[in-house]
Amino acid sequence: MSWLDRARGAYVRSPKFLRQGLRPLMGLVPAKLKFGRTYLRERERVARAEADPKFAAEAQLAALRALFAKAQAGSPFYRDLIARTFGAEFDANVLELADLSKMPVFDKVALRSAGKDALAVPLSDVDWGETSGSNAETPFGFYLDKDRSTREMAYVYDVWSRIGFSENDARVCLRGFALDPNGRKIHDWDPALREMRLSVYPLTEQDAAQYLDLIDARGLQYIYGYPSAIELFCRQMRVLGRTPKRPIKGIMPISEPIFEHQRSFIIQTLGNPEFSCFYGLSEKVLFAAEVAGAPGVYEFNPIYGLAELVDEAGDPVTEFGKEGRLIGTGFLSTGMPFIRYETGDYARLVQLPNASNGQRMQVCDLTPRRKPNYLVTDEGTRVVTTDLTPEDPRFFAGISEFQFYQDTPGDVVIRYVTTGEGGPEDAARMAADLTRTSQNRLRFRPQPVSQIVAGRSGKRAFIDQRLDIGRY
Repeated sequence: MSWLDRARGAYVRSPKFLRQGLRPLMGLVPAKLKFGRTYLRERERVARAEADPKFAAEAQLAALRALFAKAQAGSPFYRDLIARTFGAEFDANVLELADLSKMPVFDKVALRSAGKDALAVPLSDVDWGETSGSNAETPFGFYLDKDRSTREMAYVYDVWSRIGFSENDARVCLRGFALDPNGRKIHDWDPALREMRLSVYPLTEQDAAQYLDLIDARGLQYIYGYPSAIELFCRQMRVLGRTPKRPIKGIMPISEPIFEHQRSFIIQTLGNPEFSCFYGLSEKVLFAAEVAGAPGVYEFNPIYGLAELVDEAGDPVTEFGKEGRLIGTGFLSTGMPFIRYETGDYARLVQLPNASNGQRMQVCDLTPRRKPNYLVTDEGTRVVTTDLTPEDPRFFAGISEFQFYQDTPGDVVIRYVTTGEGGPEDAARMAADLTRTSQNRLRFRPQPVSQIVAGRSGKRAFIDQRLDIGRY
């Protein structure tokens, strides 16, 4: 890994005050230098795998063998498991794809319990990361390679390039709940990332008018962010009777599934922009891009990770149209190996992976654990909730599970289950923090429950929304 790769990663992870000081200088760095050789090499690998199924299949098998060898050599947790599964004389060089199913499926609980024993490299070689707690569970902590961001962006930009977006283009960003703790700052231009960041809350009619002025001033033509926030922005454009002066060329949704009614509404509002949709995980285990001409169908990249679809019994899903649990084995970040990792997501099978298609599994009805949901204020304003709850584990201290319930605009009940050490004071603190984060436009009231009620296949909604959201 080059010093430039480390520098880019350090910039992204550095404190906000340091980024603020550095980004004017970063903005002057040419795009090719900013992204670096590691990024360019990975883009070449991605392009070759797309054009050559044989190369893709061979590269996936080589990555799987390398992952097992690294896990066996460096991780006490995986070394013991591999020995119990394959025997003490296991040789990763003869591993085949079919052998992977002999390994058990691991969830967050197992990896959290393994702790640092799951690491295959020294702690100094990895960074701490977390999944968000917005799936009604407390965050899951894990470790990632220091250069993973540079390599992952090769996959992201490959998908974005399909609608004409390049490293030199600027974009609108609708993904932050607020840009400062007091909610006073609702927009910010980052010259280093060439990104106009716009707060998704409260995104009033007045906010939308100001955002359109900013977009017009810079001539921005690509919008990146949460589908729920982009939809809400378009609704305010309809109210204003106004759209950006320069046509929007592309929409690049992240973090949430995009529903057909959202896609249709955005198209009707913005004049048929192209969509570039992908699926990924904070753990960097799997990556899938929407198939051109097939909205809602996603194809997994075989050199990023190995995707499996299994039923509730753990058996492979082979029947087209059948739903299964999505299991991932990741190749992008291997300092903490993720082997047969339970993603918590579901999908329906469209195409099985095989050698002729370069081991590219296709699925539809992909249902990520983070779902788009809205809460509604007294004034009838929708609130995008994707970033409402922070990733800081201290926010969830004492709380093992929670769910929002709303049947009255402005009022939200927090159904919660405590940990062994938790109590009502933890839920009260959470409610106060959320009320403050929403700038008192929502009132949160804690309600203890014995369990969060699950729906089909054990899935639990982040928000039990009883209001008719179509009215708001």
